[in-house]
Amino acid sequence: MAETGIMQLKITLQHVKPSTWRRVLVPTSIRYDQLHAVIQMLFGWTNSHLHSFAPTQLPAGQPYFEYGLVDPELDSSESTLDETEHFPYLDLEKGNLNYTYDFGEDWSHKIVLEKMVTMQEFVEADHKQIPVVLAGRGPERMEDMQDEVGEAYNTNDLNDYLAELSDGWGEVY
Repeated sequence: MAETGIMQLKITLQHVKPSTWRRVLVPTSIRYDQLHAVIQMLFGWTNSHLHSFAPTQLPAGQPYFEYGLVDPELDSSESTLDETEHFPYLDLEKGNLNYTYDFGEDWSHKIVLEKMVTMQEFVEADHKQIPVVLAGRGPERMEDMQDEVGEAYNTNDLNDYLAELSDGWGEVY
């Protein structure tokens, strides 16, 4: 992959009211397994269920694929790829991604690459870390209960959690 850049993503939890979404900056070098960990924190999930990533649209002739920890007995995709060896950036350049968590509750998230952020923009905004949450709306959801809400959205708390998470990733740049 080329030089590491910064992606601004909007991750929206589908089919819930009130609308629940998070806007976050992540490096283009983030792997699918790392993005999974970020999403878990952004929405208050506990990593207790299976998950998958899949493109929302495929170019003609491209086979369907998924990344993630899917149950092989339930998986109907042609291919499940190792999420520790692939990068969402390469797929987000082509279109949006779906992230599904907990196949019983079926928490579906739409991931959109809103824009690329330059290092200069990142520095001028005085961000202290990456990943970093820029904005969001809507509460966390109780993991095993679709209709129950959890903690209120709080940018500062989420950024504190993300700082702890990313400490274990080593140098991104």
